[in-house]
Order: sequence, then C-alpha cells, then structure tokens
Amino acid sequence: MQVHLRHSFAAALGLCVMSFALPAAAADTKQEAPATTAPAPQQAEQATRTLSVHDDWAVRCRGEGEERVCEAVQTMQTPDLKNILAHIAVRAQKDGPVHLVAQVPPGVWLPSNVVLKVKDVEDVVLTYKRCARECTASVELSADQLKALKASNGAGEVVFAAGEEKPIILPISFKGLGAALEASLNK
Repeated sequence: MQVHLRHSFAAALGLCVMSFALPAAAADTKQEAPATTAPAPQQAEQATRTLSVHDDWAVRCRGEGEERVCEAVQTMQTPDLKNILAHIAVRAQKDGPVHLVAQVPPGVWLPSNVVLKVKDVEDVVLTYKRCARECTASVELSADQLKALKASNGAGEVVFAAGEEKPIILPISFKGLGAALEASLNK
C-alpha cells in the first residue's frame, strides 16, 4: 500500500521523521524499546517474524509455543519507503480482549490522542500510553467496533496531531484485516 499524505508529515511535526520498529504484541503493557540493532543471542527467540500477508495487513508473531503472540499489523511509510510514519496493530486473543494499538513518532500533541476514522464506523479513539522513541496509543475494542472494522474493506484514516497541534492524517486500508485477524488467532 502506497501512502499519500494530506500534509507533509515531517514538516507538520517540525522534526525529522524517525524510523522505528513495531514490536510484536504491541498491545502488551510492558515497555519495550524498538529494535535498533541485532538481538542478543538470548533474545533471538523473541524476534518478530512475519508469517503471512492478507491484502494490506500482515500477521507478525513473536515467541514460541504457549508464549507465542501474534497480531495483524499495517505499517504506513513515506512514498519512498525510507521512513515509517505509523504502525497499527490489532491483537486478538482467543476468548479474550482485542486491542488496537498505534505507534507514531515522538513530538505529537498528546492531548489529541490518535483517532481511527472509517466510513460508516464510529470514530475509534486510542489513548496515548507512553512516549519514548515512539508514542504508543491503544484501546480495547468492543465487539461492535471489532465487527465494524473487520467488515470494512475500504479506506480510512489515522489522525493525530503534531506538537504544534497541526493535524496529521494518514490513509489506512482495511482490506484483509478480517483474514489477518483470523490467521493471527490460528498461528
């Protein structure tokens, strides 16, 4: 999926766009630093692996056996694919809650939160949880929100504000989300 921006992301943030990595299981409350170097040998089993692609969504997992955690993810990048603008992850657990997580670069206007906008779906507001090398916002999805997002095969927007309160609007596709979520539960 190629991203076309309504506003220049770097200009709106007033700082250089940073690349950052989305750790698998981003919905976990444990704070994890993004991977910037090769993992140490004892951390190798925790590496994130992409297992399948479903249209515009991928299934990524970390861990093995009972410790394995999988999620459906989509990464929004600049058109030249050199910088990551945001990561969106949906993590479902069998018979458990479903979390929607967004990671955006630092320098955002925290009171604004992150909003996911989809046609015919009530806006989903993600609350910022922490900011370090990236800012993480999340929300537990209700059954109705999840059903509506899975049913949407169209385009939507991820909206947040830069530090100067300027809106950043990134396109997101929901094509393949339902299949990716099902695959994440069966990995």
